[in-house]
Amino acid sequence: MSLNKSAFEKRVKRRITARSQQFFAVCTPGLTRLCKKEIENLPSPLESIEVIPGGVLFSGLIQSAYEANLMLRSPSRILMRVGQFKAENFRSLKKKLGQIEWELYLKKGAAVNVEVTTKHSRLYHTEAIAQRTQQIIAGHFDRLNPSEYLRAEPSPLISSPSTAHAAAEEVYSDMGFGQTVMIRAEDDLFEISLDSSGALLHKRGIKSHMGRAPLRETLAFAVLQATGYTGEIPLVDGMCGSGSFALEAAMIACNIPPGYYRSFAFETWPSFRSPQWQHMKKKASQQITDYDTPQIHAMDLSGDMVAHLDETVRLLNFSSAMTVQQQDFFEFQPQSILPSRSVQKKPNGSHHPRGIVVLNPPYGIRLGDKSDIHALYNEIGRKLASDFKGWRAGIILPEKSLLDLLPTPKNLIPLFHGGLDLYGGIFEF
Repeated sequence: MSLNKSAFEKRVKRRITARSQQFFAVCTPGLTRLCKKEIENLPSPLESIEVIPGGVLFSGLIQSAYEANLMLRSPSRILMRVGQFKAENFRSLKKKLGQIEWELYLKKGAAVNVEVTTKHSRLYHTEAIAQRTQQIIAGHFDRLNPSEYLRAEPSPLISSPSTAHAAAEEVYSDMGFGQTVMIRAEDDLFEISLDSSGALLHKRGIKSHMGRAPLRETLAFAVLQATGYTGEIPLVDGMCGSGSFALEAAMIACNIPPGYYRSFAFETWPSFRSPQWQHMKKKASQQITDYDTPQIHAMDLSGDMVAHLDETVRLLNFSSAMTVQQQDFFEFQPQSILPSRSVQKKPNGSHHPRGIVVLNPPYGIRLGDKSDIHALYNEIGRKLASDFKGWRAGIILPEKSLLDLLPTPKNLIPLFHGGLDLYGGIFEF
């Protein structure tokens, strides 16, 4: 660490923490409007919230990035803009990159990964752009005096209830020394950003085991949001697998921020202030609630998946909010978890659902024989119509043709997951 840290800190405060910065919340297709709504509800005052292709732009002080990573459930990552310029050749690119004050954003010795995308630009060779950027950043620090930067230091991983297990989700692999610079070039206009998140934000840091092709938590949240789930009525995750739906629902029900159990890349930035971050997390912890009777019921045929999910629930102290059991959804009777009451009407004449059922049926590599998919969804439609009258359902659909086997959806959300175009169908039975 620099011997003249106080002078450097004043410079960081003047140029970074005291100024409004521009951020970009990266979203998968179909989630940008939801993300904008989430950003508008962040505690800190923000400016210029705008949906653009690929995500949502917004401006605010640096703590806005802390809040976005901690509290937003829909984006994939949060970027901070560090530069924008025109460059038509490598000479111009190197000059403009060299003018960025990298010491204000990175520590010397940090392993810098550079990700580049180009479109309609004279400079289109992404690997060459990445290599030159890494060289320029390294050379920039070499020209500075030790008093003009902070040096990267290995820091211990921040533990969570699940990190004590070797199978825990590896959300910390992008921490320590690593930082990612994102470069996007379109029509010779270069946008340079620094990834504040590290591991993608769908990794909440709570799963102790991953199933085959698990649903990302960002997509699970989008479907839960579309069903109107708030944690106040029963929810059944009928084919839970590794528990994306059920765990996300538990975090919503207990008012636990999605980033509460993990670490972020911004925690190693020169501008990072640990007391401010710890105060933010402490304030969030005071809002966490508990349940007297579990309202979330997860089930699966796989004993192994149920055992792993049950262990996660126990480690996270989610047992007051949810139960996990090995059971065939098609044999489950929802009356066993419902109080004896009729469906109540809202003032506008619509109905409060008796409960919500969410399903991520096996498809693709999880189903094996593709010819079975129509039979499976046909059986799902019959089960819901027969036993879940008065319920609302959120169902993952790998293809639109499956809608022929289900009622007309109230809403159909386009989703993109693992290279597949999926849909989240919202139904009432």
